Amino acid sequence: MNKVYIIAKTQAVTPEEYRQYIHPIKTRRYGRLVKRALATALKCIQESGIDQPDAIINGTALGSWEDSEKILDGMTTEGEDVSMPTHFMLCTHNTVASIIGIYTHNHGYNNTYSQGKVSLESAMLDAFLQLQMGKIKTALVCQNDELTPGLKDKIEKAGLNPANLVNDDAIAYMLSTEKGEHAIAEISDIIIHHTPHGDEAKIITIPCTNQ
Repeated sequence: MNKVYIIAKTQAVTPEEYRQYIHPIKTRRYGRLVKRALATALKCIQESGIDQPDAIINGTALGSWEDSEKILDGMTTEGEDVSMPTHFMLCTHNTVASIIGIYTHNHGYNNTYSQGKVSLESAMLDAFLQLQMGKIKTALVCQNDELTPGLKDKIEKAGLNPANLVNDDAIAYMLSTEKGEHAIAEISDIIIHHTPHGDEAKIITIPCTNQ
C-alpha cells in the first residue's frame, strides 16, 4: 500500500484575491460559492506545483445553494415557465468539481460526494483509497458550501443550529503518494460512522518532519 501525503492545503480565498487565480470575464456568471471554490482550488494547485492532478473530488452538503434559491424564487414568482438556464446549470451538486476540471482542462477522474456533515471525509476517503492502491498518484480534494441569509433564516426558524448542518467555507487539499520536500502531513486513516443519531467522521494524520 502506498503512503498518502497532504502536500498543500488552502482555505477560503478572499474575493480580493480572486483576480490572481480566475479570469473575471470567464467567471462573471458564476455565483459566490463557485468563484470562491474555483479560486481556492486553483491556489492550492499553484502552491502544490501539481498542475494536473489525477483526480478532482469535491464534497458538499448542499451544493450551490444561492443558485438553487434563485431558481426556486423564480418559479414561485413566475411559475414553471421561468427561464434561468445559468442558475440551473450552476446549482447542481457536482458543479464545483466539474468547473474545476473544465477550467484547468483536466480530463481525469472527477467526482462529487454529498453526504451532509461528512461530505469532505467521504471525498477524502475516495482519494485516499485510490492513492493507497496505486490507481492514481495525485488528487485534489475540496469541500465547498455556503450559508445564504435566506437559508440561515429558514434553519433558525425551524429551531435548528445552521452550524450543525452546513459550513460557509471553501477548502482544498492536494494529496500525493510522493512526500516531496514540503508535505504537511501523512494521512494514516479516515473513519466514517453512520448512526441513527447522525454521521461522524475523522481524518487521522501524522505530521511530517520533511527530513
